[in-house]
Amino acid sequence: SHSGTSSSTMVTESQLRIDALAQSLRRMAETTTDLTTLTDGLTRRARHLDSLTSPASETSAMLTQSANNLNSTLGLMKDAREKFDTVQDCEPAIQRLLSGAQEATALFEASGGAKAAAAAAAAAMASHSDGATVVPHGGNLTEQDVYAAVDSMDIIRDAYTYFLGRRTWRSAPSALGGLERSHTLGVDAMCLLIGHHLKASGAAVRLKRGDKKGGGKKKDSTSGGGGSKVIPTSRETAAETRLRLSAALQNRDLMKSVGEYEECLPLDSRPVRELRAVFECLGGEAAHLGPNPMDMVLRSRVKPEMSKVVRTEKVGSGGYCNLVNQPLGTGFPQLDAFGEARKTVAHASIDGYYRHTKAERKKSARVRQGSGGGATDDRGAGGSLSDVDAAARDAVRCLEHAMVVVAGEKSVYRCVVSPTSSSAHSHDKVGGVGSREYRDGLVMAYSYVVAAVVDRAMDIIETVFLKDAKTATPPVPPKDGVAPTDPNDAVSVRVYGSAAAAGLRMLDGVRMLGPSLAKLCDMSHDKDKSGGGGGGGDSASIASNLCIAIHRTTVKNAARTLENLAKAIQADPLDGEKHRPRDARVATVSSDVVRAIRLVSPFTSAYKSVTKRRALPWDPKMGDESNDLDSYVRFLIMRLLNSLQGKALNYTKDPGADASAKSTLFMMNNTFYLLEQLGATSRNKTKQLPDGEIDGDTFRIESSWFRDKVGKIFEAEKTKYVQHWEVLNSHLTSVDKNELSYQGGSDKLLSLESGRLIKARFAGFIEDFEKLYSVHQPLAVVDPKLRTMLQRDVMNVFYPRYTRFFEKYSRIQFSKKNMDQYLKYPPARVETMLSELFAAQ
Repeated sequence: SHSGTSSSTMVTESQLRIDALAQSLRRMAETTTDLTTLTDGLTRRARHLDSLTSPASETSAMLTQSANNLNSTLGLMKDAREKFDTVQDCEPAIQRLLSGAQEATALFEASGGAKAAAAAAAAAMASHSDGATVVPHGGNLTEQDVYAAVDSMDIIRDAYTYFLGRRTWRSAPSALGGLERSHTLGVDAMCLLIGHHLKASGAAVRLKRGDKKGGGKKKDSTSGGGGSKVIPTSRETAAETRLRLSAALQNRDLMKSVGEYEECLPLDSRPVRELRAVFECLGGEAAHLGPNPMDMVLRSRVKPEMSKVVRTEKVGSGGYCNLVNQPLGTGFPQLDAFGEARKTVAHASIDGYYRHTKAERKKSARVRQGSGGGATDDRGAGGSLSDVDAAARDAVRCLEHAMVVVAGEKSVYRCVVSPTSSSAHSHDKVGGVGSREYRDGLVMAYSYVVAAVVDRAMDIIETVFLKDAKTATPPVPPKDGVAPTDPNDAVSVRVYGSAAAAGLRMLDGVRMLGPSLAKLCDMSHDKDKSGGGGGGGDSASIASNLCIAIHRTTVKNAARTLENLAKAIQADPLDGEKHRPRDARVATVSSDVVRAIRLVSPFTSAYKSVTKRRALPWDPKMGDESNDLDSYVRFLIMRLLNSLQGKALNYTKDPGADASAKSTLFMMNNTFYLLEQLGATSRNKTKQLPDGEIDGDTFRIESSWFRDKVGKIFEAEKTKYVQHWEVLNSHLTSVDKNELSYQGGSDKLLSLESGRLIKARFAGFIEDFEKLYSVHQPLAVVDPKLRTMLQRDVMNVFYPRYTRFFEKYSRIQFSKKNMDQYLKYPPARVETMLSELFAAQ
């Protein structure tokens, strides 16, 4: 019973718990239902509240957006107002720059401008001073004014870009027009300032420090040891100049050795800063305003006509061709201003130096004339003999000075323009400072400057050729072979020989200096440095073409001087005392030809430059197949021999018994002179110089043709000459003993008939001997060696036979009363008389 009671109690507790749990679940369900109802009510109220607050939020957002838009509009209006005020704000600074530049330019022009600067430079040359002058910056323009104008130009360009992006604005066209006008005014002012600074600064050369009192002295590289011989360039020989330049080229210090001047930077620090600021401001297409500035650059660019370089200007007018007179149109006004200004200065520098050397030369000529040292015999045919060589020397000096001027202009370019060509604006941007268009403009501007210098040098060199070396007036043969009475019409081998040597001297200078000058005129290195490699456009600038032409024209004119020398020999008159001496001595033409050959011979390299590029009458081949100087010397000798033979033939046409003797003796005198002066022997050979050239004073023709040809003529003429004396042997025949009979049976006095046989022989000999002696004794053989040779050869013809004849028959009394008359020429007397042959001096 106890266990049943326990079981009933456990059932009751479990049921109670189940009932309690069920009741709790019913309450949770009721609560959930109530909460759901409350939640639905809250949701309905939230939706109602939301419908009430949404319009206010949207309105607030719109108000915020409106406020932001208003702020943006206010900022835009403020910025636009500043842009609209750009012209008013910036133009005063530009006007100050313009008025200052105009005032400075007016002051410079009032003081004489570039011409006065050139005159001052010439005066400095004459006084051997630096020629440096202090050039005022001009007016009240300050450096800060320049920088203010530069900043104003940057602001104007920014404003222009701003309005370009807002073209739809009604006021945009008016604003753009005002900005363009102010920008153009600023560009003009800056270009005026560029021109003033670059003109007023003067030439970029100065007298070398060690030459101020020496007139341009150079150390002679030929003298060894520590103490070098100092030689003024104004008195250098061609060999000394060539040795100096050769040594400089080998040591790679050519610019230290050329000219009496050296390159320098003529600008002070302030102008340099101002110019750099201006070029940086106007760099690339910044000098133009417009939707497409590059189109404006290309439209304003004027490409020079690259026609063949030929002379278009009058000789001595200061220019060679009109290529350098074309207007500079790079499309970049700042580069145009640079080119125009520096061209004026550079041309004045080389022109002033030329006028200085010309005045020096004239002064030296007057001194020579006053001291009696001038060569007046050839003045009618070209002036003093030293004048041509002096003119050629000064032409080479001017070429050296041109190199220094070009080097100086390159220094100015690199100081002012080059730094700004790589620092401002983008290199990749079309029209920027690193662009192909701008680099082409740089090349055009620099070439424009240096081309004027090369052109003037060309004019100087060709002026010497045409006026001093007479290439424009080739020799003309005289009428009927008679020398003209007017000295101005005379054909002088001596003058044309000097001209040929002068031409080769100038060619020597051009040949050695030309490549270096062309390199100085080239801008390819600078184009590569500024980016882009090879640049663009035509690779050959005017300056490059002129550097090529200066060598071509010098070769052409040097060839003409060589041809003129050959023509002068051919045209030498056949008659006249100077050309065909009465005493048959050496003709002037022979000594002139020898002199000419010695003057020309030191220029073997220059001569080769001619034959490689031009076909000549004596050497039609060109290039490596052309012959050397020996062919030209042979041509001259052959021309001379033809001229001498023509003169000798004219001797035979003269009246008198001495005509034939003069003809042969004349040829002997001249051919022996040539052999002695030009023939090579074991003791007399051509001296070679260290630079591969030869010493003209020791020049000898070592080729076999010379002795074969000239020696053969000499021997033939000598044989012909001594035959004149053979007639004496016809009287020196022995008398047969059977034909001799004596009077009165004695062996002392010959009979009358026998005496007449010996008398006839002595009388015939005396008559012919006296006749021959009277003909030949006045003739001239100046060379003592030849005179002794001829006297000996004449004696060998008859003297030994006459001596035997005289000794044999003088012992016999063949005349009763007149023995002394027939024996008046004993051998000793004949020998003495023969030793006096050809003694006329």
